[in-house]
Amino acid sequence: MGIVPTNKLKPGMLLAEEARDVYGRLVLAKGKRIDSSHIKNFKIWGITEVNISGDVTLKDEPQPHDNSETIEKTKERIKYIFSHVDLEHPAVKEIFRLSVEYRSISDAVVKEKKLTKKIKRPIDNNRNDDFLKKLSKKKIRLPEIPTVISQLNEVIANPLSSTQDIANVVNNSPGLAAILLKIVNSAIYGCPSRIDNLSQAVTLIGTREVYGLALYTSVISIFNKIPKEIINMNAFLRHSIASGIIARILAVHKNLPQTEQFFVSGLMHDLGRVLLYIYFPEDSFNILSYSLESDKLLYEAESEYLGCNHTHFAKYLLQHWQLPLTLENNVFYHHNPSAAQHPIPATIVHLADIIANGLGLGSSGERFVPPLDYKAWDGLGLATSSFEVTVKQAIHQLNSLETTILD
Repeated sequence: MGIVPTNKLKPGMLLAEEARDVYGRLVLAKGKRIDSSHIKNFKIWGITEVNISGDVTLKDEPQPHDNSETIEKTKERIKYIFSHVDLEHPAVKEIFRLSVEYRSISDAVVKEKKLTKKIKRPIDNNRNDDFLKKLSKKKIRLPEIPTVISQLNEVIANPLSSTQDIANVVNNSPGLAAILLKIVNSAIYGCPSRIDNLSQAVTLIGTREVYGLALYTSVISIFNKIPKEIINMNAFLRHSIASGIIARILAVHKNLPQTEQFFVSGLMHDLGRVLLYIYFPEDSFNILSYSLESDKLLYEAESEYLGCNHTHFAKYLLQHWQLPLTLENNVFYHHNPSAAQHPIPATIVHLADIIANGLGLGSSGERFVPPLDYKAWDGLGLATSSFEVTVKQAIHQLNSLETTILD
């Protein structure tokens, strides 16, 4: 009997203990013979090692082709995007290592964005006006939350409600019903057979997750309105989805409840930029140009130019929608979570954003990896050893969910 790394497993080995993923879900029962499909599933679900029965003798595997030159080139390329962080900090150091590893394989090189327009006017360092006042005075029509979300709120709040009651509400929104069935049948949930019953889908995903998905389908339509001249909508969406997935997985590693809240928080953390890009395109061009020319973090450029940043815009919209304060807490404080009333969930979203930026998983316009809030990190108490499993699992889920969402 012995512990065997997943990459050393061979078909025919006998499992001595049940194999569970980081969510605690059973992947393979004790006493089962391992086959090639099981090994693939272990890797997909972030299981790095399992307990095998009998004498285990591991032979040395042939070493893969040396790609040290590629890694070194990638390392030099991405040092620039990590220029606002301390590479000696243990958490940042591990994120940098994983970023180099992923970008070396995926060829996710750093490319400068070329804006199609030049800056209209220079940044005035003496500007003291709060841009939120300008926002409140401007007659813009904020997107409204559909009725289905209000109905879901009522049903979920009722302790006597059943999964069928929730399924009935979901069925009133064909778009939500379709995306729910797509996601539950994707690799994220790994169901052995196809699910085509909404009530069963609600049971598998969870009622609060369904609420998060309903909110997501409402927000997703806003992304389509981003002017193409400013940013690629798919890149923005990819960064948002990646941050949500990473936040949820990190929350699992911390054994935090209601992990679906972290997915929604990560998904919506840069929502304020969507408002900025859509309703103030000229100002957005100016800010992006200034950030490019000055090598400043984008949210710092926003603060200098506007007197506030995208988190204030997001808070404005979330309050307009009357969404839960927990969501507002996580989104508004995702750049300085130590200042939040509830710092741990905000820190999870903060860390997810940093990891997504480091790996180059899409972009909301920011070229750099945002600095880590050290005080918040110390309070989180998360082991850096969890990052590798988190990244592997997140990339797999992102590829699956992204295909499902954008299909």
